[in-house]
Amino acid sequence: MANFVEKENIFLRIAKYLFPWKGDKPAEIIRKCIFLGAAVVLIVSLVMIISFYGSTAQDNKLNEQISSLYHGSASVTIDPVKKDELVKEYPEVNEEFLPLLEQNKDVIGWITMGDEDSPFVDNVVVQGDDNEYYLDHNLNGDYSKTGTVFADYREKITAENTPANIILYGHNVNTGEYFAKLTRYFNYRTQLNYGMDWYRKYPTITFNTLYRKSTYKIFAGMLVNTEEKDGEVFYYLQGRKFKNKAAFDDYVAQILDRTTFYTDVDLKYGDNLITLSTCILDYGIDARWVIFGREVREGEDPTVDVSKAYENPDPLYFDYYYNVFGGSWGGRKWDADMIYDYSYTVESKKTDEA
Repeated sequence: MANFVEKENIFLRIAKYLFPWKGDKPAEIIRKCIFLGAAVVLIVSLVMIISFYGSTAQDNKLNEQISSLYHGSASVTIDPVKKDELVKEYPEVNEEFLPLLEQNKDVIGWITMGDEDSPFVDNVVVQGDDNEYYLDHNLNGDYSKTGTVFADYREKITAENTPANIILYGHNVNTGEYFAKLTRYFNYRTQLNYGMDWYRKYPTITFNTLYRKSTYKIFAGMLVNTEEKDGEVFYYLQGRKFKNKAAFDDYVAQILDRTTFYTDVDLKYGDNLITLSTCILDYGIDARWVIFGREVREGEDPTVDVSKAYENPDPLYFDYYYNVFGGSWGGRKWDADMIYDYSYTVESKKTDEA
């Protein structure tokens, strides 16, 4: 009679190959443990990537729907009763915002930057009760890793009140949405045709609130440290309102010390400002890239003479930056005429915090 040998189950053989097993030599056990550890890392990474891009895709789809509500508001049907209620609650509202207000009453505006037919920023703006909620929630109130562009809660935007400096926050999403492309104004990326070329192409910001439509001329952009362990922290978020001309002048002067580029946009006490703040991920520290604009004044030409813009060869940075890249600040060199009725000494190398 033939002598048959029972073969091991294929799954058992795979298990013995992958997992430590009784009788394995030490070297074999180590090999299997290393393999299993690498496999776990790979699986977790894949799950995180799929989750991130799946979530981002959902957010992008929602943003397209939100955009159609705003840009196509004339063709959006709102329940007549609901519309009457909104008009009574917001008697001075621009009607294109009614479909968005029906969805979420935290909506306070819409920001656009870039080409008319292909803007690189084109987002609804909300204002909540803190600066935390909309970091990770979308317009529907659902959890979202990319959040929503939002205004600082401490200065409410209403029909009666336009903050002296509207501060907006948006994520720097690695897929390019929200405020990610604001970093292209930073002249460290000129090798990618950004920096000054990007500013000359896109020197303005359009921000429409529920009650008014405004264009802002960009006048500065700066790299900011947020932790004292990495050096000086410029608290640009404190410049939300100004009690007098001296406070305004000092705040703007400190921005001009730090900006990486100069423009021909002048500033004077009483101007309305806008500040766009986002994370910048290139330095290994908790840093921010911040863009500043000044609202076009009544009767002023809204265009910008970008031929007069130029790089600042010596922006004021912070200890971490100088420790890594070398150098030190050489003091103020910008033209005092950039701020109306302002003067400073060229030798000045440090100013008080705002």
